[in-house]
Amino acid sequence: MQFTASKDANEDLIWSLILNNLGSPLSSEVSPATSAFFRTDDGIECSVRKRNGDLIAHCYSESDRMGQRRWTIDIK
Repeated sequence: MQFTASKDANEDLIWSLILNNLGSPLSSEVSPATSAFFRTDDGIECSVRKRNGDLIAHCYSESDRMGQRRWTIDIK
């Protein structure tokens, strides 16, 4: 699953887009308290977790060479 966002998009917007792309069944299980954004050498990534800490999805971004970031959601 993928979406595109501006390279300057803030974490609140990215979080909202991730939840929208996950859809109702999965997004209702997500806990912002146990999920996290983190920086890597390649950009920004996010682990989306349930309240108990179980991983729902891993998200990562990469440049699309058009000044935007393409986000990929890898559901576990």
